Amino acid sequence: MASQLPRLRHIALPFAGGLVGVTLLTTSTVYAEEPSKKPIYDTPPPLTTPPTSSPTHPTPTDRLAAHISRARRFINVHYRLACYKLDDAFSKYLSYEHSITRTIANLAPPKDSPEKVMPGAIYVTVATMAAGIITRRRMWPVRAVTPLLVGVGSAWYFIPQTARNVGDLVWEWEKKVPQVAETHQDTREAVESAWRKTYETTVEARKKVDEAVSNVRKSAEDLVKKG
Repeated sequence: MASQLPRLRHIALPFAGGLVGVTLLTTSTVYAEEPSKKPIYDTPPPLTTPPTSSPTHPTPTDRLAAHISRARRFINVHYRLACYKLDDAFSKYLSYEHSITRTIANLAPPKDSPEKVMPGAIYVTVATMAAGIITRRRMWPVRAVTPLLVGVGSAWYFIPQTARNVGDLVWEWEKKVPQVAETHQDTREAVESAWRKTYETTVEARKKVDEAVSNVRKSAEDLVKKG
């Protein structure tokens, strides 16, 4: 029995070693076939490098769009400027129209005045034309001055209120030019002074003529009485 123990050891050792190897192989296979567990955190996305942008040239469509955009801006700006200019011009036109209408209305005589503009203006026109016809064979200073003087005089005679309003309007215009206003003032004063002196001289001459006629009449009466 004791002699068979070494033989049994030699037989059992290889058998036991094979059994242990089979067991380890089976365990590793089982562990390998078990499903893998999901991780708790999400896996980060892979890092991607941005594509390098290569320089591109504008296409014909892009160039056309740019030209159209510039043209639209140009048209829009100049259209607004034109609208502003038209509005400004229309405002000035309305201002001038109101000014002219107001000026013409101020030239007419008051409503309570018996003066009538229309027949008086016709009379003034006829008198001025008649003066021009009469002096057409005279020297040019006479031809130029006489119709003007006759027209002004007839205006002051037929339509005095309108003539005064026209004179005031002309004076207001002349005051904008000081030299013209001073010349007009001097001329007016000279004409008024000459007219005043002429009137005074005429009155004095008329008195002298009346006195002379009266003296001649008295002398004639005395002669008749004595005769």
